[in-house]
Amino acid sequence: MITLEGIAKQPGFAIAVAAVVDAKNGINGVSPALLQSGISALKKGLAPIDYPEAIIVCDNLAMGAVTKIPGISTIGLAAESSTDTTAIPIDVPCVIGVYDLIQSVSEGDIVVVDGSKGVVHIAPDPLTLTHYQQAEELRHIRERVFVSSEHIPARMQTGETVFVHAHIRDEAGLHSALENGADGLIVDLRGNYSETSAFCQEILRDAAGKPVTFALEVGCEDILRASMYYCTPGQVVLVSENPDFLASQVDTAMDMIVLEALQLDVEPPQVRLGWIARAGICDLTNMAPLVIDALEAEDVAGILAGQLIPEEIVTLIGSRVDALEPLVRAGARHIGIEPELIENAKYAIRFIGLEDES
Repeated sequence: MITLEGIAKQPGFAIAVAAVVDAKNGINGVSPALLQSGISALKKGLAPIDYPEAIIVCDNLAMGAVTKIPGISTIGLAAESSTDTTAIPIDVPCVIGVYDLIQSVSEGDIVVVDGSKGVVHIAPDPLTLTHYQQAEELRHIRERVFVSSEHIPARMQTGETVFVHAHIRDEAGLHSALENGADGLIVDLRGNYSETSAFCQEILRDAAGKPVTFALEVGCEDILRASMYYCTPGQVVLVSENPDFLASQVDTAMDMIVLEALQLDVEPPQVRLGWIARAGICDLTNMAPLVIDALEAEDVAGILAGQLIPEEIVTLIGSRVDALEPLVRAGARHIGIEPELIENAKYAIRFIGLEDES
């Protein structure tokens, strides 16, 4: 790998094959393979968004900025000369003043242009390429847009909103939760001692901004690492029936993950930690769990009767839709339910309080 420093012109970064263009040869200096791929794109009638991508490597910015290679999308610019140009707008990552640039690039080289740091990497090594590819993946994450009613938080007749979280254990549950309009996810990994790295990444990538709570016994490293890539601070909550042990696990894992964050030039994960308590053993007047587990309770509403449920606590009821109304009336504003029942739960919540007004 060759790394050359220059002057940051336009922020952002781009990764693509180099297209060498200079004042003497113009696009005649571009590799025949790249020119052929552009011609093929035109013959296929591809839309410009689907054109092969390239980074223009040029001797001066004025030349590179106006160069158009047929059928090729220019996603970055690197210029050897430090001479700037204001007459031509630059809207792709760009670095200028890169000494010995033209001589350093060979035909077919992959080039990374980092217009924020003012550096150009030629034939990047695996670590550098991985860093930028991960950042690229983060940049392309887009929040899903839903318009049907089940994807809108449920509001009672009083005007108060009740958030319905999906209780999931596997990939099928994740897909069902997202399709059925979950406002958040309760990922139950208790008793799961298998490899969860890919599953955690999929959850946090697809959750697209929704709050995600992981209930677990051991093993938080995969979750913390995925949170670093895909989540905003505080979006992820980790809960355990042994919160002190959980906190010690997180402290140990963070020692290594903070170093990874420094190498990748990203922020370390910021997650909340808490306690998941089983219904019937927690007195909410003296205890502050983040999740109440009522999955195995025969009489959910009866166990919690007389207790005022703080709004921030998620009450996990599984398939016990019959407990929904009494819990909401007791103050619950976050309910955890099986994903296939989300639409029914939201429908029921919207009618709570209707009879009080009649």
